Amino acid sequence: MNQKKKISAIFLALVVVFVFLAPSKLPARAAGTVSITSAQIEGSNVIVKASASSVPSSDDGLYHLFALKMYEASPSGTPVASAAAGTSATFSFALNKGTASSHLYDKFAVATLNSGSYTIVSNFHYITNPEALATNTSSRKNESNKKGIWGNNLGGLNAGQTAYNFNIHQFSISESSSGNWNYNGKTWSITGNFSGYDELMKKYNNQGLAVTMVVLNGYKDAEFVYPTARDGGGSCPYYMLNTADQRGLEKLEALMSYISNRYNGSTGHGQIDNWVIGNEVNAYLSWNYLPYTDVATYSRIYADSLRICYNAIISENKNANVCMCIDQMWDRNRTSDPTFYDGRDVLDNVNAYIKSEGNINWGLAQHPYNTPLYWTPFWTPMTPYYGSLISHDAGTDMLTMENIEVLTDYLCQSAYLNNKGQVRPVYLTECGYSSAVYGDQNSQAAGIIYAYNRVIRNQYIKGIFIKNLEESGEEIAQNLYFGILDSSGNQKVAYAYFRDMNTGGSDNAVAFAQSIIGADKWANDMSAYSR
Repeated sequence: MNQKKKISAIFLALVVVFVFLAPSKLPARAAGTVSITSAQIEGSNVIVKASASSVPSSDDGLYHLFALKMYEASPSGTPVASAAAGTSATFSFALNKGTASSHLYDKFAVATLNSGSYTIVSNFHYITNPEALATNTSSRKNESNKKGIWGNNLGGLNAGQTAYNFNIHQFSISESSSGNWNYNGKTWSITGNFSGYDELMKKYNNQGLAVTMVVLNGYKDAEFVYPTARDGGGSCPYYMLNTADQRGLEKLEALMSYISNRYNGSTGHGQIDNWVIGNEVNAYLSWNYLPYTDVATYSRIYADSLRICYNAIISENKNANVCMCIDQMWDRNRTSDPTFYDGRDVLDNVNAYIKSEGNINWGLAQHPYNTPLYWTPFWTPMTPYYGSLISHDAGTDMLTMENIEVLTDYLCQSAYLNNKGQVRPVYLTECGYSSAVYGDQNSQAAGIIYAYNRVIRNQYIKGIFIKNLEESGEEIAQNLYFGILDSSGNQKVAYAYFRDMNTGGSDNAVAFAQSIIGADKWANDMSAYSR
């Protein structure tokens, strides 16, 4: 999220080892003559509705509704409800909130009884309004100020937003009778440096900042890691979350509900408004490890983790946004390269899977770094080849600030709208410009001003997060001098322009950027590609 590290030899070795291995067998995706059209929480019950163009045969003339775990594919046990088989049916049953038999995370399927056995005859469908359970009504912070930056001491910068990382592997969770979180019939002990997070979140909020938290899954507790990713053995920074077995689901549900509740703005620990599940998940080898498989399978597994986290978070804070995350690799079509999937392909597949099983209101985080990311003067491409990677259509290879409207145009398609018919919110959670090696302080400042002005002209982008307040030694080692303060804490040229570009100094900032980038390019990009 950090930094765009080069793929190391050990990563490439993992590709060689796993390139022909698929994840453990996934549950089949149900299909049939009956269509579940909705699953909604109403009071203390769940109401599931279904329709059918033709009525399937059965032994008893009934539809039987089963509640399955995410990893299950076949009906077992007792149906949660039954209804007369017909062209429409409605099922009502208890949600069982807070008990071991809670249905908040279950998927529902209609089955018929044939020759004494149940056969699924419908699609799978999940609850799509977990916000019905949330009692928190704290308003989102600073909705109007899109200017954000990473850093700990952000006072005086007139920023409205910031981002931080939540590393699952830095915390411990286990069942304990003396634990601190009662959830779905179990008591959990969840420990770690929460006091540090509390202090920082309250500090950010007191400075008027809305916080976006990025959830990362390092390798410590194997039960949080998807089973086939565990052979990575801790060699990769972050791993696919585990939704493949009951223990992994229980721990993920408990942890994510706990931290969402803790930071929902009503508990005195601070408020987090946006949650990003994983980092640059299309770059699976670097940031969301799973052994190489086809993009459809990979996306389906990620979509499951996104849904689990969404239900956990939104059921504790109905005003939060929960986002997936992709990088600037949009439509490269490099099928021979096993180190990443195209962001467009992952986005398409995740959206399709979620819609097919009950649309929810996820958002999108994206990282529009330059191409190459260390080349700051983007208005003059490093080479013709790099210039050819950027176009203003959906087939562009790369998504940068120059063509960011391609992403929001793409999300305006009817197939991508959320379940309220709205365009999903977009957060540019990492955007950095280097001040040295392949740039200078003036071009860094101009790039930041340009990026911010592109964002304020796009109604669908809700925030941009500049990397960083201070330079990072790890990034400097990669010739990336992203900070607006240098490593000694001295202000660079970009510091004052960043501070003032959304205040009375905005005209001066624009004039400065135009003098570096060129007035014609500025005028064209700010007008032709506004949204």
